[in-house]
Formats: sequence, structure tokens, C-alpha cells
Amino acid sequence: MEKFDEIVIGSGPAAFMFNNGLAGSQRKVAVIDNGNFGGICPNAGCEPKIFLEGAVKTVLTARKLVGKGIDAPATIDWPTLMARKKALFGAYPAKSIKTFQASGATTIQGKATFVDEHTVSVNGRLLTAEHILIATGQRPNKLPIEGSNLTVSSNEVFNLDTLPKRVTFIGGGFVSMELAVILNAAGTDVNVVEFADRPLGPFNEEHVQTVVDEMREQGIHFHFGQAVATVKKVTDGYQVSTQQGLTLMTDLVVDASGRVPNLTGLNLDAVGVKTDRGGIIVDDHLQTSVPGIYAMGDVVSKDPKVAPKLTSTSQFEGDYLSHYFKGQTTAGIHYPVIATAAFTFPQIAQAGVAIADARTNSAYQVVDHQRLADDDFFYTGTNDDQAQLTLVFDQEQRLVGISEVSQSAADDVDNFVHLIGLGLKRQDWESKYLPIFPASAYKLRYFI
Repeated sequence: MEKFDEIVIGSGPAAFMFNNGLAGSQRKVAVIDNGNFGGICPNAGCEPKIFLEGAVKTVLTARKLVGKGIDAPATIDWPTLMARKKALFGAYPAKSIKTFQASGATTIQGKATFVDEHTVSVNGRLLTAEHILIATGQRPNKLPIEGSNLTVSSNEVFNLDTLPKRVTFIGGGFVSMELAVILNAAGTDVNVVEFADRPLGPFNEEHVQTVVDEMREQGIHFHFGQAVATVKKVTDGYQVSTQQGLTLMTDLVVDASGRVPNLTGLNLDAVGVKTDRGGIIVDDHLQTSVPGIYAMGDVVSKDPKVAPKLTSTSQFEGDYLSHYFKGQTTAGIHYPVIATAAFTFPQIAQAGVAIADARTNSAYQVVDHQRLADDDFFYTGTNDDQAQLTLVFDQEQRLVGISEVSQSAADDVDNFVHLIGLGLKRQDWESKYLPIFPASAYKLRYFI
């Protein structure tokens, strides 16, 4: 029996921050992962996405400026871009292992299964620890439809050497919308099929509509209120059919219907760890229903309005548990204001009080700036003519919520997150710093 102070199942952002927080503490840590070390984010998620977005955003911005200072639209060389992506990210799992090991952790590649509340089995080895932390994240959902075996997940899209002529995405969440923009910009004919009447459910509806309108102008086809029933292999590709009678022909079908907690094979029932549809149930110290077993990251069931399942949230939880185990805090976890964005084109981002909630609550004042480009050359310079900003104030005129749709929405909203999180009044921040002029942070201070 190999003994540790902590065993971490999973090696993604939560595990990384937890292990990093314990560096120098002399605690003996084992990190186990059955897949690529580093988790989904750097291997088939946000990191390769933001890498690809660099080229895509440049191309789409250039196309917006044709006839306005740009002579010819830019194009994407998909094979070259993908080869560069693979060269950069292919080395990440090995780099992640070295990072864990450099801080003193023992890394084990294999599937961990609970034997009891303090013991796991992996590759025939028995490991025991005072604390076991589950950080297995989420895995792509697989719809229970005829032909589901013919679909691929977003993971495979990140490794497409050859660009398909036609792609159909099932679902209208983050992954579907972002990848739809990337593939369409590269030259693929893209269809998005969504059961709801709109995509990007967590975001401000008015701004989502702007994203949809602009994506349609780019050539992306949306089909709302459609439930996919079957996927069939046909002579020239695949046939996607919905319960409502829609039929689409395509070369690739991506099941982007969401992600589900990655609990398979952990044997949680045997030790009594309670779960629900959202994942593992934890208390305010991230401890599960079994003393000594904790969970962190996307595998945890939590209120998306308080703690959305994002890399930043996972890192925050890992950092919190490292401080808790070192005795540096006894308080329960308290989540800060967490900003989130979809890196579509245009981007959409938000933080704080939801716009829809604020509009129906007299305690808040909602201020809409419908056309930022009318008054600011930062947006007109890239022909960002649909850029919009909505702000929410409380009764003491503190900024408490924000939503924006624009080519730079993620960075713009980040300029406000600290104002919301610190609860500063306008006179506080207005007199204590001046951002760079004429960058967006300076201009946005006058929108408040």
C-alpha cells in the first residue's frame, strides 16, 4: 500500500492549482489521470480554441474592412494552421507531467477506482491518503439517438487535418458556436441545429441575437426548435434528420449537445459519494458526502449563476483547497465575481448580475449603449458596427453587472470585473487611475 497525504484524480486546471498551492509544504501528493495530462482545456478545449481564434479573428476582421481600407479579404490556410496547432499543443501532456513532478508530486497514468474512502486502485496499485480529491472534469455528452456512433465530439474537431466541406453541429452552446465560427471562417459550410429557440443560453438574449445575426451574415446556418432524431451514413456523407422534419446533408456531424460530469468507473456508489445531474454534491468546503473525499472543478455540481463551470472557476477551487489543507483558512469557499465569454465573432461576454434579472428588479438600474461605434473610433476602426454594451447599477450607483457583444467583448468586460468585485463607487475608481488613451479601457469608463 502506497501512502500519500493527498491523492488527486484528474490533472486539469483544478489539480494544477491545488498542487501548485501545496508546493513547498512537504505534503506527499499523487496525481492520477487516465487521459492526457493537463485536462481538456489545454488539450481539446479553451487553449487550442483561443490559439485558432487568433487567426480566425484576424481573418474575419479583415473581411469586415474590405472596401474600408483593406483591398482583399484574408483567407485561412487550414493545413498549415492545424499543423502549427498540433506542434504547439502536442507536447503539452508531457510538459504537464513534468510540471507536476517538478513540484514534488507523483504522477500516475491510469484509471483510478475507489476501494474505500481512503483508498484507490490504479493499474493494480493500491494508494491510500488522508484526503482524496476528485477533479475528473466533464466529458462530451453523447445523444441517445439513432446513429450516435456516427457523430464525433468537439475533441476530434480540434485535430482535423483536412477541412470538411460541410459540418453540422448538434447544439448551440459555447463549443458549438465557437467552432462553427472557426470552421466557417476557414471555408466550411456550417449548420447549427439547436432544440431551444436560441443558442448560448446563459448569455444576455439581446446580445446573443446580435451574435446570431452576424454569424448568419458570415454564412452560418441556424435551425432552432429542432431536435435531432437520426444520423445516417449515405453515399455522399451523412444525413441528419430532426423530429420536426428537417433534413441536412453533411460530411461531418459534431455532437456538441453539452458536457456531463466525468464519473464513469470511479465506483462512487461503493463509498457513498452522492451525486446529481450536475455532478458531485459538495459542501462549502468542497467536501463530498463522505468525510475525507473532496471534489473540485467541473465535476462538481454547482449553481451556474454563482460558479459557472469554467477553467477560472476550477483554478479558484484548487487554490482554495490548497490553502484549506495547509490550515491557512477555515472559512468555506466564497466565489468572487466570475466573468465569462464566448469567443464567437463577434464575442459575447458578461459578469455580475444577469441583465434579464436586473430588468425585472426595481433595485437595479439598467443602462443600454446600443451602438458603441457611433461614438467611439475604437469600434469604428474595425467596422465593429454592431457593438453593444449593457450595464447594471445598484441603488448606490455601484456597477454590479455587465454584458457586451463586440469584437473585443472579452477584454472589454475584463476591464470592469474588478470594479464589480471590489464594490467600488464611481468616485472611487474615477479619481484613482487613468487607463491608456485611446484604448478601450479608457473609453469605457465614460460609458458608466
